[in-house]
Amino acid sequence: MRKQKQAFCHTRAFWLFVAPALFLFSIFFILPLILSIVFSFTNFDGWKTMDFVGFENYTKVLSDPNFYKVMGRTFLYTLFSLPFKVIIPLLIAVLVTSKWLKGKTAVRTLIYIPVLLSSLVVGITINWMFGQEYGLINYILQSIGIDPLQWSLNPKLATFVVSFASNWASTGFYMVIFIGGINNISKELYEAAGVDGAKGFQVFRKVTLPMLSPTIFIVLLLSTINLLKEYALVQGITSGGPGTSTTYIVQYIFDQGFTQYRYGYASAIGIIVSLVFIGITAIQFKVTKGGEV
Repeated sequence: MRKQKQAFCHTRAFWLFVAPALFLFSIFFILPLILSIVFSFTNFDGWKTMDFVGFENYTKVLSDPNFYKVMGRTFLYTLFSLPFKVIIPLLIAVLVTSKWLKGKTAVRTLIYIPVLLSSLVVGITINWMFGQEYGLINYILQSIGIDPLQWSLNPKLATFVVSFASNWASTGFYMVIFIGGINNISKELYEAAGVDGAKGFQVFRKVTLPMLSPTIFIVLLLSTINLLKEYALVQGITSGGPGTSTTYIVQYIFDQGFTQYRYGYASAIGIIVSLVFIGITAIQFKVTKGGEV
């Protein structure tokens, strides 16, 4: 009886701790997901019309050339930005964990500060830096004799600005993850590498990188997901322009649902995109073997 009572107390305590998170998860994820699936089979306009149309929305999405253009643009942006999401935080983490660097705490704090900023503040800061007339970058270019660049009017430059902002705002977060991974590497491995005559880059390539494989996989996975669903940062900097050059899939879904009032169609796009994202994640798990060392 005593063991049963203890087991009951542990079970009750478990559900008491889990219940708030489970409630919020259900309200803000499970319920919207169910509603999205239901709406995807209707012509819901957000107000009065909501007739069952079967797979009509899915058929329209899969035959819509604009959908494929936006998806292609989203993938290109992700592939362009992804290496910087991994390499830059990794190199910074190696630097700030080095015994030769002074003022490590100050450096880590400065790099992490952008993570604490809202997308609106990041957008304002980046717009100030890359402004065409009074921007800091164009001022520096003019001071060294280079003509100012039309950052917001050139599609490639606008994509670069969004990518730069995304990396600047997230580098500190991924740096912290890499620091945790580096600190968990046994010092004995470095000592053994030193005894074998390995130095500098050799130690990094032979010891640090292999032991950081699980951490690199986590950063790669998180970065891919965050890039594929980039929204607030893009809206704050370019609003999808010039034209549609920085309009990615989440902006497209938002436009279809909240601007054109095609909630059913937007829901179908959301479901298809979710399945694509799940497929990409599964491929990453398969290719990297879950980051196994």
